[in-house]
Amino acid sequence: MKKYILFLLSGMLMTSCIDTEVLPNDVVIGEDFWKTKDDVTSMVAAAYKEMSQAGVIERCIVWGDFRSDELEVNEIVFNDSKRTDLEEIKVGTMDYENQFSDWASLYSVINKCNIVLEKAPQVVSIDPSYTEGTLRTDESQMLALRALCYFYLVRAFRDVPVTDGAYFNSSQNFEIPQQAPLTVLDKCIEDLQKALQTPLSPDGYTDWRSVGYINRDAINAILADVYLWRASMTGNLDDYDKCVDYCDAVIESKKARYLSDNQASGPSIIGNIDHDGYPLYPGEYAYQYNFIQGNSMESIFELQLDGENISNSGLMHCYWNYDDKARTYGLMMAPASRFATAGDGNVFIKDKDYRWFESCFNVQSADATQLTVFKMVSPTGTGNTEASLKPVTAVITPGNTKIDQNWIVYRLTDVMLMKAEALVQLEASDANNLQRAFSIVNTVNKRSLAISSPTATDTLQFSSYNSKSAMEQLVLEERQRELCFEGKRWFDLMRYTYRSLRSGDANDQSALLHPDMLLSEMGGLSNMAKTSTILGNILGSDVQMSMESEPYLYFPVKQSEMKVNFLLKQNPAYEKMESIQKQ
Repeated sequence: MKKYILFLLSGMLMTSCIDTEVLPNDVVIGEDFWKTKDDVTSMVAAAYKEMSQAGVIERCIVWGDFRSDELEVNEIVFNDSKRTDLEEIKVGTMDYENQFSDWASLYSVINKCNIVLEKAPQVVSIDPSYTEGTLRTDESQMLALRALCYFYLVRAFRDVPVTDGAYFNSSQNFEIPQQAPLTVLDKCIEDLQKALQTPLSPDGYTDWRSVGYINRDAINAILADVYLWRASMTGNLDDYDKCVDYCDAVIESKKARYLSDNQASGPSIIGNIDHDGYPLYPGEYAYQYNFIQGNSMESIFELQLDGENISNSGLMHCYWNYDDKARTYGLMMAPASRFATAGDGNVFIKDKDYRWFESCFNVQSADATQLTVFKMVSPTGTGNTEASLKPVTAVITPGNTKIDQNWIVYRLTDVMLMKAEALVQLEASDANNLQRAFSIVNTVNKRSLAISSPTATDTLQFSSYNSKSAMEQLVLEERQRELCFEGKRWFDLMRYTYRSLRSGDANDQSALLHPDMLLSEMGGLSNMAKTSTILGNILGSDVQMSMESEPYLYFPVKQSEMKVNFLLKQNPAYEKMESIQKQ
């Protein structure tokens, strides 16, 4: 049974009313705090809880998915400022007042991590029960969680401020300049490698904490993701090698854990699983265990939400209930043109793919233009088996006040496909890398087929993808089939685009360069439509005309942030709209 975090500071750590919204409550800096192990434990839990807030998860979806071909603004017209801002993002008219360009929710998490890192060491000498070993694992979690936040920020904004210091009151200096992408990514890597020195063991817990806390597997997964992004920006093959190494560390750890658990408890229908050497559930069970039960053997790190102490209202607003009233639709829908039908040209190419029926409600609809997201929304599975495959026609929701679905940050198939993506880029160094990448993709794809004994005509064939470009495309497509609506697609497309185009130097801040310089380097997004067909098609010709250079792929800096931090520079793509008069 799923267990949940008891957040000890559920109402105590409200943010300040200043624009940056990162300050803790006064009790955290009071004389009676930071005296006991429980004080530290409370603040560590508070950092995780802050990461689980609606503002963060909404941004995971908007920044990482909504801009892609997976989601659209709900065509039902209703009066909501979020809907208006989403429309502006989709049509390319976003400006610096768009609420989804607000990064405060992520910086609030970062500040809580910094507070723990600054204050926890003093507790070791005060409370004997708070040992040096516990301190080190707490520090490991906070370093990794902070790095994860910065990684989201650099992918959404490109140039972002970085600080190791904690903010306790509004009299402190908030003026911090932005850093170039590679500087931020290097900082993430530095923190993650330090965190890897004293991590929690994946075997340290047997309940939700085994994936609810950031342990060694989660740190390795974040490192693999950071190196994959870094390599895509720079073309550095060594970074692709590192991505493969960190993916392997996760995969081997999950295999070892699976074997250990099986030896301890004996084989079972669900536990006795071996897909080409990977511990994966059969397709008919995958949704139940990964998205309903949660904290599954495939999970690596997921934010814990119980519907009581903290609901996944970010997911709720986006996918099925935008304003906490009795509704069956959210701010976003999936385009029927991409998801209603299986076959060539669609997301799902096989009508025997369990994931197709578990992606959206009412697939196979002949007249729908948009579909409600099923994945993570439905509290029940489809009931589909190999013998009986049918779409779910009725939208089922858990009610209108809560949702207890965890938000999965990393799971095993995500890491497997990261490895495949990196191997494709390393094909010149080893002729077998394309075959190795294909084998991974085929394993992920084959486990989801509602066919107990698939034949060659049912599965992917290497002969159809035996070039670098074809394999790169296959990995991208399989990631969408496997990870749709999980906040991955736009970032996947960005990596693909960076590899397709020569962009501005990632060592430089785009905010310090004239837009025309970046335009000449990038070749313009009109050129991107020719070179990077996928992203070009997603943006559409009208949006391409308004998006002239690389910075348009990122969000602007929020106006309120620039009023607080005078050292911030606006993304040059939005400079023409910038009219802030700093007082």
